[in-house]
Amino acid sequence: MTQLLSACRPSLACIAFLALAAPAFAQRVDENATLDAEDAFGSNIGGEGLGIYSPTDVRGFSPTDAGNVRLEGLYIDRQTELTSRLVAGNRIRIGPTALGYAFPAPSGIADYRIRAAEADPVLSVAAKGDSFGGWLVEADALLPLAGRALGLAAGAGFYRNQYAFRNSNDVLSTSLSFVWRPNETTEIKPFWSRVGVDDEESYPIVIGDGQDLPARMTRRRFLGQDWADYEVERVTYGGLGRTRLGDFTLRGGVFRSANITTEGYTLLLDAAPPGTLAARTVTANPRRSNASTSGEVNIARAFTTGRVRHELLLAVRARSQTRFYGGSDHRSLAPAPFNEERAVARPAFVFGPRTEDRVRQWTAGLAWQARIDGLGRINLGLQRSDYRKRVTTPAEAPPQSRASPWLFSIAAEAELTPRLTLYGGMTRGLEESDIAPETAVNRDEAPPAIRTRQVDGGLRWQLGAMTLIAGGFEIEKPYYGLDRGNVFRRLGTVTHRGIEASLSGSPAPGLTLVAGGVLLDAKLSGEEVAGGSIGRRPIGTPSRSLTGTIDWRPPQLPALSFDVGIEHAGRRYADAANAVRVPARTIVDLGARYRFGIGKLPAVLRVQATNLFDTYGWDVEGNNAFAYIPSRQVTARMAIDF
Repeated sequence: MTQLLSACRPSLACIAFLALAAPAFAQRVDENATLDAEDAFGSNIGGEGLGIYSPTDVRGFSPTDAGNVRLEGLYIDRQTELTSRLVAGNRIRIGPTALGYAFPAPSGIADYRIRAAEADPVLSVAAKGDSFGGWLVEADALLPLAGRALGLAAGAGFYRNQYAFRNSNDVLSTSLSFVWRPNETTEIKPFWSRVGVDDEESYPIVIGDGQDLPARMTRRRFLGQDWADYEVERVTYGGLGRTRLGDFTLRGGVFRSANITTEGYTLLLDAAPPGTLAARTVTANPRRSNASTSGEVNIARAFTTGRVRHELLLAVRARSQTRFYGGSDHRSLAPAPFNEERAVARPAFVFGPRTEDRVRQWTAGLAWQARIDGLGRINLGLQRSDYRKRVTTPAEAPPQSRASPWLFSIAAEAELTPRLTLYGGMTRGLEESDIAPETAVNRDEAPPAIRTRQVDGGLRWQLGAMTLIAGGFEIEKPYYGLDRGNVFRRLGTVTHRGIEASLSGSPAPGLTLVAGGVLLDAKLSGEEVAGGSIGRRPIGTPSRSLTGTIDWRPPQLPALSFDVGIEHAGRRYADAANAVRVPARTIVDLGARYRFGIGKLPAVLRVQATNLFDTYGWDVEGNNAFAYIPSRQVTARMAIDF
């Protein structure tokens, strides 16, 4: 801990010194997730997100697990979270918002953008505290070194987090990037970032009895063990760039993403009536790591024939991924009264050999887009992928899986009027499946890549200052999940059919609305379902998700604004047999911003109460596995631009 703090102070002090030494223009003071959102399908700016979808959940699936993450439009096999010190935010691209991508993905696309210096210096410092006792300090600098031609971006943050389960951690996040623009058509961005997570205590996952939900627990009570900590290092680095070569545009990027867990534990607590003894188990894990080198190179040519504007694009994507996992040791701990803390000595764990999982994949594709102003556009893509996966286990001969499918996509939109557009598309993909969760017998195991299919369509309608996007979709994939024995394996086929909508814009001066929702019908099929081994519904998928955010700045008080956010999650099944159902819940958040000056420096104070009415509910962590949702929390954050 002392080393972490000492490493933090020089970085923050350095950036603070630069901030005091040079003038700048506003940056973090103006960050507002509601005002920044283009629609309600999901976005994030400055670490604050909104919308019905996120990088881990789009239409009931995870773009991150599926390998559908992009960094400024370029393919990256992301193995760890990207720090907000490096990236300014992300947007979810589906339906009409994915039409600009040459190869749209069945699970949607999560596209991140890197912070980059422009012609003017930007230096910001932020601090935040919360009612749980957590706090943070952050500093960001965007410094032009030679006008707009050469710039430096640097960031550092120290976080002492306190969580809903009364566990905590210390996090140090740092990043460094450059941007070089030798001419108007060329840009190169090398970057590096690291996040170190220290002393994060594991919280217990509650295992139900398969008949009912666990008894209500007292929140903010530490039920873990002081020795059961996580130590994690997250590193992302690489570079991306673009240039013009005559009539051609060349873009490319190479990235390294690694998540290294040097120490980790999983605590399980059997549900029981309050105060009665409950069984407890712990799984200790040796060093685990996920690391991948990935990238993309594409070249495009735009040309016009009559009224039609065309673009042809040739792309090559590749990745080399290596994962080490397994070798865990499982131990029973002395029972303790349910929902009461009882510390025990750390067992003498003995670790076994680990499993090595290697994936090598390349994909080449050709895409054509054509657009006629006032009429519409079409996007066609064809890809050939070569996928190889080799798993080396301690006890078996290395099995290898291979796939070399042809994949296609077609999407189009038709402008019926200047305000009304119809869109539709079909996509086939080769994606990664989810990884076996912590509660699985074969935890961390990754199945081979799966073939997926998606069909979607709908409309975009401009209603004055508001934009409505509404449509339907159907996604079909092989289903990997937990069976009744908690083994993560293929159980059949999952189909998600749904209706989604987004309404966003400014209906009145000073008022911004972002609202959306999805009604989802998720069903399983196959021999396991027909034989009654599992139910017809996948674990943990809500029947509906609704969200709405309003940001209001009173005309008489332009320095002050208020925001209200509402999130509703429909009921979901918590077990493979579909015998236990988690009820629907609604969460309300309330916040305000006050903009002011400290001398000539612009500043903003952000106060927010999340889960305002202290709603109680359960998140589903796996088959009959639960964790309660966080209780009400109040945060206060101040940012200053130098």
